[in-house]
Amino acid sequence: MLAIMNQFIINFCLLFTTITLLFLPFRNQPRISLNSKWSIRLILGAVSGLIAVLLMFNGIQIDVARVDLRIVPVAIAMLFGGFPSAIVAGAMIIGTRYFLTPVDQMEGFYLSTLIIVLFITTIGIIRRFVHVSMRHFRLMVLVGILYSLPAIYILTHSWSTFFKISIAYVFFNLLAGFVAFRLLTELRRHFENIQYQQKLAMTDALTGLANRRRLDDSLSLVGSTDQGYSLVLIDIDFFKHVNDTYGHDAGDDVLRQLGMTLASLTRPDDLVGRYGGEEFLIILPSTSAKEAQKIAELARLTVARNLFPTADVPDLQITISLGISHSSGSHTSLEALQQADKALYYSKESGRNRSTIYTKELAFRQA
Repeated sequence: MLAIMNQFIINFCLLFTTITLLFLPFRNQPRISLNSKWSIRLILGAVSGLIAVLLMFNGIQIDVARVDLRIVPVAIAMLFGGFPSAIVAGAMIIGTRYFLTPVDQMEGFYLSTLIIVLFITTIGIIRRFVHVSMRHFRLMVLVGILYSLPAIYILTHSWSTFFKISIAYVFFNLLAGFVAFRLLTELRRHFENIQYQQKLAMTDALTGLANRRRLDDSLSLVGSTDQGYSLVLIDIDFFKHVNDTYGHDAGDDVLRQLGMTLASLTRPDDLVGRYGGEEFLIILPSTSAKEAQKIAELARLTVARNLFPTADVPDLQITISLGISHSSGSHTSLEALQQADKALYYSKESGRNRSTIYTKELAFRQA
């Protein structure tokens, strides 16, 4: 009995070590559910199946019975990924059981195959009517235990051996089900906290747009590609007057509203962020200077035509000046940003409320 308990403890430790390691790649993924992409659910099934296979290779062989904690990863696959995940895990278990079964002990393979099919079918039906919770996860594990116990008795051919195994089997599977669900819950909470902290580190607190750090990182990424990109640098005209006249709260309202306006005008692959103070930057991947100017002009006209109401000034109007640069890989992202800044400076010096594309002639004129 002590030897059986020791083997189950090894299986138990292996289960939680593999869960911790193999679920790490999911840390940047949204929560896996029945609505997740099929590819993600199939990967979940493969990971759960791999955990089950490792448990089987370290299982307990008594007569023709092989016992371990494999029902726990199958229950994990079903609870989070549904039938697609559980079927992949089940197929891996059946294939491994066949590989591990000697030719003269095939009755064990056939019976374990029947049990895993019945188990997946039953908990699949249950999954349609339950949600992700400890209680329902333990119910799935209990179903697996109830299906497995008769098979263990048939394959051990001995009541005394059956009782020794079944006591440890029931205890460790119920304990593993409890701890596995808590571990996955804590891992997910930890992963989401990391994602939240990463988002905060890359988000401007006032506008909710990308901050300077994220913009700089994105500039480095687009600068490392061979495809051309454009930059649009934006500055609010006479913003100091807004702050001095109406107060900094009104200025913050204007910045927030302008950020939402710019974000609504950009394409899915574009990135708009607050570059600092009243300056905003739009990164336009795979975009020519002319296409960038169309977007810049749309932004300029939209801002000029709309009101930016604050608590004390419901009819506040503002304008923006814009500088545009284009890079095709011939110079660095820093140089592209400097060119956009020079074009913005020209827009402001030329009367504001206008957009300017950087050209060599413009650089010569400013020299």
